[in-house]
Amino acid sequence: MGESPGQPPIVVYQSPLCPFCHFAKRLLKKRGLSFDSINVQLSQAKKEEMIQRSKRLTVPQIFIGETHVGGYDELAALDREDRLMRLVEAEARRAGGEPPVDGT
Repeated sequence: MGESPGQPPIVVYQSPLCPFCHFAKRLLKKRGLSFDSINVQLSQAKKEEMIQRSKRLTVPQIFIGETHVGGYDELAALDREDRLMRLVEAEARRAGGEPPVDGT
């Protein structure tokens, strides 16, 4: 999908048969966020990249900018606590050289 203007890159490492991967992608779409979806079943190199970046073996693994969110449960918790969009905004500012907002 790629990123939208003013939005930090969002990466979802996923597997097509994983229901939590689908839930995560649906939540991001619901919030109007674009993301790159990487199928780790198709590429051992991408799976190893995911493990190296996240230090976890399970999918989904979600990154917003440089921040490792974790899996679907962590993403959903951020959204419930109204912190997801604040994190997106903070990462967008960080990419533009501005400091992140306190509390995110």
